[in-house]
Amino acid sequence: MFSRWNWVAYGFYLVLSICSPDASSGLVQSCGHIIPESPVLALGSNFTALCILNESCLDFGNIYASQIIWKIKNRVVPKEQYREINRTVSSVTFNDTSSLATPLTCNILADGQIEQNIYGITVTVGLPPEKPKNLSCIVHQESRFTYAMTCTWNPGRHTFLDTQFRLRYRWPEQIFPDCIPKDVNNSCTIDDSQFFVNTEIWVEATNALGKAVSDPLVVDPIDIVKPLPPQNVSITSGLLPTVLQLVWENWISDAVMTLKFNIRYRIVGDTNWMEVPPEDTASPRTSFSIQGLRPYTEYVFSIRCMKEDGVGYWSDWSEEKTGITIEDQPSKGPPIWRIIDTSQSPACWTVHLIWKALKPYEANGVILQYELTVRDKSSLSSPVKKYNVTSTNYTLQLREGTYEVTLIARNSVGPSPPSVLLIPASNSKAPVKNLRTLPKHDKLWVGWTAPNNYVLKYVIEWCLMSSSSDCIIEWQIVLGDVQGIDLKGIKPFKCYLITVYPLYADGQGSGQSVKAYLKQDRPSKGPTVQTKKVGKAEAVLTWNHLTVEEQNGFIRNYTILYKTIDGNETVVTVDPSKTEYTLSSLTSDTLYTVRMMASTDNGSRTGPDFTFTTQKFGKAE
Repeated sequence: MFSRWNWVAYGFYLVLSICSPDASSGLVQSCGHIIPESPVLALGSNFTALCILNESCLDFGNIYASQIIWKIKNRVVPKEQYREINRTVSSVTFNDTSSLATPLTCNILADGQIEQNIYGITVTVGLPPEKPKNLSCIVHQESRFTYAMTCTWNPGRHTFLDTQFRLRYRWPEQIFPDCIPKDVNNSCTIDDSQFFVNTEIWVEATNALGKAVSDPLVVDPIDIVKPLPPQNVSITSGLLPTVLQLVWENWISDAVMTLKFNIRYRIVGDTNWMEVPPEDTASPRTSFSIQGLRPYTEYVFSIRCMKEDGVGYWSDWSEEKTGITIEDQPSKGPPIWRIIDTSQSPACWTVHLIWKALKPYEANGVILQYELTVRDKSSLSSPVKKYNVTSTNYTLQLREGTYEVTLIARNSVGPSPPSVLLIPASNSKAPVKNLRTLPKHDKLWVGWTAPNNYVLKYVIEWCLMSSSSDCIIEWQIVLGDVQGIDLKGIKPFKCYLITVYPLYADGQGSGQSVKAYLKQDRPSKGPTVQTKKVGKAEAVLTWNHLTVEEQNGFIRNYTILYKTIDGNETVVTVDPSKTEYTLSSLTSDTLYTVRMMASTDNGSRTGPDFTFTTQKFGKAE
């Protein structure tokens, strides 16, 4: 801030002629001053300043108001804004203070040549405070017995001035000390809140240009409490496999506030929360039993609370705690299927029984073993065979016939319902119709038409075809009213063999198969062609099919391209099932170049060039 700007004249003789020395202090007196002194102005308003010269300067310095020059910083103010009031006073007027900067100085041309500063002031431009809006308060519980009230508001526009905010509050008969914000202008915290009495709260904003007061907020602090969440949450399992009990401590005394609660829970590894119906926890309590859970499943729980009448704020969620329900009997039997190998003898079967492990929510515990029962339905005198198995497959040597296989999964509580598989002597029942596939993004859809209304289930087998290893079968069982499924985990550019069997109460239909690709590409390589026989006017070409790994899709055709050294290329399209083709009408004793291309729906690939020369003479020549 500027206090005074002393004018020091050039030349020692001018100082003596203008000012009188002060023997006690030795200071030079000012030759003038500006009024108002360091004003605070409203942005966009009109403003007039006066520069008043001392009479002593007029008498001894030969200077007058007409010689005054006004400046903003170092920029001269246009003379149109000056007004000479008398020989000692000059004014300057600004119609819009938005253009003002600091300092504003009064200067003079001494002897008409040397510009000297007479005085300067700091000009501050800003806005009066707006009325604070949207005042709201919340009482945060900080400990069992400590409650702090934080109020926030919208301070309004930026004033460009030092503006002070005060949060004020009072009871009908008592006013409390103001709450002064620290480092912010839109909130303040009162450390100790008193309940059960209406409190009037308001905000005052003050700066050099004025004062503004918010609308008052009248509230009982007990109605704006955000309590601490329940503490020391623990979870215990009971006698039932679908129930867990939560126990906790409330950190608000019932004498201060009665509470209601929200309880949420989810399965470990899942991201979706479930909630206990609010009406079940809408009264004060310190425990709750959650029912309808899955047996032998680990859950995560969290709880929050608020004032029982719903006035105020929910607490934060408590720390998450986990608990596990106890085991129960498996809810279903394992899906079971078979692969029959009759390669050694049609009358002696090698039967590979395979089944799927139950999903966790079906096993309801740890599966200790599988119990397998095989009954020969072709011979009533044959004994029932039983096997205890810990893996998910078992191989039997059986004579040709009809067998009933029963499978049970057992955990520590008990057995599952039985799964029954009928192995008939022949697949004499009606097969599915119209078996088809359709790629759907990263899944392969398999659909079929039901042969009749008597199908109980369908078994879908699929395997990745390979030229170097056996086809490893994957499978799935669906109910008889299903006529299509999505196969997951299918790789692109790979060929799959898919087979569907209908299962009946007294047998099964023969399997219908189809080959399919999730996505096709052009072949990895083209066929390698060579000659099997060459004559005078013809040549027999031969080649091998691409392996299933090299095809990358369905081979739709082969294309043979051949030409002489200086001739045009001839193109022949060949059926993809062929491995041999005869070129005819060739020229004798001529060198030919031939190559071959394999094509899928998504492109082609050409093999290497091969050359041969036709014979000069025919057989009888």
